[in-house]
Amino acid sequence: MEYLKDTMDILLIGIVVICALFDLRSQIIPNVIVLPAILIFWGAHYAFDGMSGLNASMTGTGLAFLFFFIPYKLGVLGAGDVKLFMAVGACLGPKGTVTTFLFTSLAGGLYALIVLIRHKNALRRFFNKLFGWAVVSLGTRKLNLFPEDAEYQMPMLCYGVAIAAGTLTTVMLSHLYPNLLILNILEGLS
Repeated sequence: MEYLKDTMDILLIGIVVICALFDLRSQIIPNVIVLPAILIFWGAHYAFDGMSGLNASMTGTGLAFLFFFIPYKLGVLGAGDVKLFMAVGACLGPKGTVTTFLFTSLAGGLYALIVLIRHKNALRRFFNKLFGWAVVSLGTRKLNLFPEDAEYQMPMLCYGVAIAAGTLTTVMLSHLYPNLLILNILEGLS
């Protein structure tokens, strides 16, 4: 049974790396990769663990959707990012999805900081906008949103890179340190 986990982990790593490369190149994560991946992971879990495996895989898929739905609706993430993370959830189940979400969030924050540092004007504009927003919101006691500046856009973040980094971290740690606390906090979920 361990060979199945290893095989699915290798397949998952290949999928997230390929999707990260597509994301960097064209800001698109192809449905032709992620949608079949979800179905393959559901099928593999069902074939080897029956309904309990399918339930765990679908729960991971649902959690992944829930974690990324609000950022997607806010326009922070694209639909491809959501579907890629759903494929991750389908492979790793609920415990792995939560752990990967934490590592993906850390990787995404670090990635965003690096992009902003490389684009110093963007970082300066971001903090000016944040300061202006805070002053106006505190002064009026309303959360006012500033319209986007049409002549200047923030640099694009390809979140597929963060998803790949978070997934690789989770998979590697789960193999190297299976008793690591962060990996076992949610033991009851899977």
